[in-house]
Amino acid sequence: MLRVGIVADTHAGEHLPRIPAEVHELLVGCEVILHAGDITDPAALDGLGAIAPVVAVCGDHDRALAWRTLPRDHVLEIAGRRIGVTHGNRPRPLEYLARVCTLLAGRLVDLGLNRHLLRRFGPLDCIVYGHLHLPRHEVVDRTLIFSPGAGFTPEHEPSVPWVGAAGRATERFRRRLPAAQRRAAVGVIEIGPDGLEARRLLLSRPLRGVASA
Repeated sequence: MLRVGIVADTHAGEHLPRIPAEVHELLVGCEVILHAGDITDPAALDGLGAIAPVVAVCGDHDRALAWRTLPRDHVLEIAGRRIGVTHGNRPRPLEYLARVCTLLAGRLVDLGLNRHLLRRFGPLDCIVYGHLHLPRHEVVDRTLIFSPGAGFTPEHEPSVPWVGAAGRATERFRRRLPAAQRRAAVGVIEIGPDGLEARRLLLSRPLRGVASA
């Protein structure tokens, strides 16, 4: 059984000083780690790289990482399975409309995100993404579409303000989510003879507890 670690939206150096040590602990034993964007601090990739080789893509908060020339999308083959990784953000007008619809409906309205990802990559065994800070685990046209949620969640970081009407509406929306969906997490995909199995691993310690670079 081969294990692939999945991380997204860690925001190290932006909302957190660094990636929590527990993230690293949960990923020990993985053969490769995929980071689905919003890395923010290049040192975050170096720390993850001490555990296993890292494949990372650029998120909408990663403009400062342009020097690393991170791609928007990446496809890799692991143990005969093809996995695509992307951040998951789309053009701003569509992003804005999806957010408004979500806040008005009080539930996630992604305006065809799964189909968008399938069109972007074509047929794969799995597509990994982040961006929404929400876990997803769905099979669409035989492709596993998986997000573990975020390595950083604003509910657990009091220094992040909910600014303006949109911020307060977002706070209300997230408060209505099941508690487990609001927890910071990483993911692991296990690849075996029978295919892929994705699991979400919740962080149990405070994000600003004992940390690792």
